[in-house]
Amino acid sequence: MSGIPARRFKPARAEWIRFAAADDASAQAAMLANLRPVLWRSVLLGGCALILAFVGQAVWRDAAYAGEAVLLLLPALAAWIVALFVLTGPALSFHVEINDAGLLLRRVARRLPGHDKVLQLAPRQIRALEVVTYAGAVNVYRGGPPMARVELLLHTTLGDCPLIRVVGMDLPVPQRWSLRQITDELSDRCTLAGIPVAVRAGPTYQASAAIRAQWPPA
Repeated sequence: MSGIPARRFKPARAEWIRFAAADDASAQAAMLANLRPVLWRSVLLGGCALILAFVGQAVWRDAAYAGEAVLLLLPALAAWIVALFVLTGPALSFHVEINDAGLLLRRVARRLPGHDKVLQLAPRQIRALEVVTYAGAVNVYRGGPPMARVELLLHTTLGDCPLIRVVGMDLPVPQRWSLRQITDELSDRCTLAGIPVAVRAGPTYQASAAIRAQWPPA
């Protein structure tokens, strides 16, 4: 009804989304093959650190060449800006959002043309949902719950993406939903639609890389 305000949902960040094994391997290979800017950035940042150390010790010791050393700060600052903003390497970021149409999954590929991916999953396209929770052992916020991770296994009816895997940290922030909130909302919707939902606990504190290492290769 038009008089009822639409419910607003906030997206959550994920650490990784695997739409399909082959697609995932292709995106990772493209990212690793284009890491030259990252190498140049490391070289520049290392050089800037050496210049700052040189200037610092010259000023501290009040050396005769301290004035000339201070002049090096300008090119060092320029190189620092270049390293931070211009030579950023390719990267992948992942977003999960639940909306009125279902579940929206996005992979944003910075400086990797052709590897962006957006997939809107309607409830009828989900055959089953598995949720794996990994209890945390580290408190990120004082007084908050231990850091934890959530892994979603979405069994779909899509031929090119029969099993979609999502993993991410469960960190609630004001501007976004946590991955746990989205998982709970999705689980409730699947239950109401008669879609099987399975929840199980994984090992205590598992890093994202360790979880992904257990995924079957392409």
